[in-house]
Amino acid sequence: MNIISQNEIDFYIEHIKESKLNELGSKKWYESHDRLQKLNQQATLEATGNREEYIKNQLISYGKVPILVHEAICISVWREKVLPELLHIIPNPQQNFTLYFILFHETVAVGLLQKIFFYEDGVQALGNYALDLFDHIILSITHLAVDTNNFKISMENIDTQLEDEIIQHKNKIQFEVGIGCIGIMFNMLLHIKTLSISVTTRMTTNNDVPMLICHLLNIKPWVKLDNNKKYIFDDNSWKIMNETNNILPKQEAHLWLSLHEFFTSEQLRNNYEITQFRKKHLMQLQHLLNDCLLDQIPPLIHLKQSLYQLSLSEISGISKRPLIMEINAEIRSTILNSYAKRWKKIARAQSTYLFGSESYDIAKSLSETYEHIDNFETKKYLCANCKQQAKNKCSKCKKQWYCSRECQVTNWNEHKTNCH
Repeated sequence: MNIISQNEIDFYIEHIKESKLNELGSKKWYESHDRLQKLNQQATLEATGNREEYIKNQLISYGKVPILVHEAICISVWREKVLPELLHIIPNPQQNFTLYFILFHETVAVGLLQKIFFYEDGVQALGNYALDLFDHIILSITHLAVDTNNFKISMENIDTQLEDEIIQHKNKIQFEVGIGCIGIMFNMLLHIKTLSISVTTRMTTNNDVPMLICHLLNIKPWVKLDNNKKYIFDDNSWKIMNETNNILPKQEAHLWLSLHEFFTSEQLRNNYEITQFRKKHLMQLQHLLNDCLLDQIPPLIHLKQSLYQLSLSEISGISKRPLIMEINAEIRSTILNSYAKRWKKIARAQSTYLFGSESYDIAKSLSETYEHIDNFETKKYLCANCKQQAKNKCSKCKKQWYCSRECQVTNWNEHKTNCH
């Protein structure tokens, strides 16, 4: 099964261009969104079907990875600045699907970036835009930590106005983007040596990555109580939680492994100042590092040992902050400056075609693309080493599956004879 042919893939990727914020929702923009969504669907098939990941390779080859970063940031600015103005102009629109497509565009961009960054050359392809992406994913992940209960999992049997449904959709998509950004953060940490000192400085000083991870692991925003039922977000959907099932959802595993990678990296560890505040919160993780967790993610044994050693150490009064020239991220500030004080004007212009008669023609044109979404249930694979659920495969042979880099290394002696 293919969503698009190889010739279509080449054509779509070659013609990917940065969206202009004031053109979001136009007929021309929806054509671009439709192509990007089809690329994302095809990339999902490639990543889960033991195929050559042609789309990943072509996006890197054509130099389109920075554009995907721009797309995610552009939508987040639109959501923050233009959407509230739109809902003020038309507080109770007749339909919401046109707005949903715009909001979902960020999910598509983040989904493609996740697949690309499993590989080191994908992270390298960011170039100078790694800082823009890192700032964006930290903003999205921080949103998970702050707005933990701002949407209902199920809207059935709830009488709401369309405006409230739009806000619910917005918050759900923002949550899913944040979950996806956890995976991106993990892969950036996994390939930390390919990133500039500006990004690593962001991780240790401007944005306190370990403290953000500590907070998320304690509050677990992917677990919700809704209509007296306990749900867990796993494999891109909410499911009723089985209390006897102790298997970690992917995002929780990624957070633990991100923390492990952070303190494994000499570059990050040496520039991260352990204050009394940070030590206190890191120590609170010790009770979460139980046998069940360590059985699922054996490398965390080393993290547990490191935390124990930290508990016995004295806090140094010497600051570790390096003296460097800091580079500022450009994409978000450029978009904000380009459209400053024009948000209401843009909203008025977009309201004419987002809620007008042609909006139904747009929905009809996109119906074929979106009817495929329900077919993208990820096949379950088991790690060749520990037999737990696996999400990543060997980048060389693309046949053997693993739950973590550590399991892949452990299994290498056995696997290398068949890896070709």
